[in-house]
Amino acid sequence: MSDRESQREPAGVISLQFADFAEFMREAARRQGQVERREPAPPFYRVALGLEPIQLGDVEFRILMLLASQPYRPFSRQKIALAVTSDLAQVTEETVDQHIASLQSQLGFFRDYIQKVPYMGYRFKA
Repeated sequence: MSDRESQREPAGVISLQFADFAEFMREAARRQGQVERREPAPPFYRVALGLEPIQLGDVEFRILMLLASQPYRPFSRQKIALAVTSDLAQVTEETVDQHIASLQSQLGFFRDYIQKVPYMGYRFKA
C-alpha cells in the first residue's frame, strides 16, 4: 500500500491506494481483525485500484475487506452481519443483500468480484 493513505483527505474520508488486486487482497487479509471491531469508523473510504477511485461507506468497506480477506471462501449473511456491525451501523441478515447490492453498484466494472453463493451468502472472487 502506498503512502497516499496518509495524505490529507476531507474530514471523515480515508484513502487507500492499491496497484493491483493482489496487493488489495494482502491488505484485506492483514486488516481482517480490524474489520471485525465494533468501534465507530470514518463515514467514507476512498479505495483506488490503479487510477480508478471509488468511495465506499463504512459498511460497504467492511464487507469488501471481509470478503477479500479470504478469497473464494463463502460467508453467510449472518457472519457478514456480525462482522460488519458497528456502534454507528447496525447490520442485520435481512439488510446484507442491500449492502452487497450497493457495494456492487459502487464497484462498477469490478462488481463481478463479489459473487452470490446460492443457499449460503457471498464470496470474493480473486
